[in-house]
Amino acid sequence: MLFRAISILFFLPFTLPLLGQNHWDNILPVKAENKTYLVFGENVNIRKDSSLKSEVIAKLQPGDPVKIIKQTNILLAQGLTKEYWYEIQTGDKKGFVWGALLADGATEIGGFQLLIRNPGANTKKIEFKLLKGGKLVSSLTLSPGPVANEDWKFTFYKGEVFSPNPGFLIGFRYLVYSEIEYGQQEETILRITENGKIGEFFSWNPGACDPPSCMDTWILFPGDILAKDPSIGRKEYKSQTNTILEITRSYDLDDESINEYSVSMKKWNGKKLQDIK
Repeated sequence: MLFRAISILFFLPFTLPLLGQNHWDNILPVKAENKTYLVFGENVNIRKDSSLKSEVIAKLQPGDPVKIIKQTNILLAQGLTKEYWYEIQTGDKKGFVWGALLADGATEIGGFQLLIRNPGANTKKIEFKLLKGGKLVSSLTLSPGPVANEDWKFTFYKGEVFSPNPGFLIGFRYLVYSEIEYGQQEETILRITENGKIGEFFSWNPGACDPPSCMDTWILFPGDILAKDPSIGRKEYKSQTNTILEITRSYDLDDESINEYSVSMKKWNGKKLQDIK
């Protein structure tokens, strides 16, 4: 279960008109038409029209599916969250719902359904809800910074390589906007216990490259071996029992003399991961 990643620090073309407006501040998440989304909020009102004063024609709960028919041009802001109203189909009914009440992503793991919502880059948060049998089991809010809705990715990790088993492990990879025109990938690995408690296992930066300076990162779970590679000056690394190694290579594309390795270590003590110095 060896994972290596390098991501490019890149300029986001679709944000070009926004750079004069504090870059990501005015980027709005948009739901795709003709796509099914799951409800994130509780007791969500489906309305006859795109207004909080409009008649309620249905109430939905977390995990209920709705199909986006059309995005309206009507925005609603509540606090730092700002999204469009959408015309939707739910069962045999058509109505309207505020986009922020829908999950932006979802997956299944260990018999649970995991819902994810980005309440907007300005909130600098990601919200998670864990469902089982259509009922809310637990929830979690993280504050990694201003998160984009693009390039989300899930990775499933094996909890059984640890003793005792921490539960189901799922990595959620996302893009975090910087204060200027660049973005950086991060991954948060979530721990889900058998009784449905969700929490953060650990987070890491999968690597970056802002030429000529670059960084590669590998993470090793217990028993993993990272082979020796003389071409990049790397020795062999092996992770021990209940240990996660994060190996980082820092190098320069223009100067081959710059090629440094650093290692950080985390130890699972049966309750949480501890940094080992």
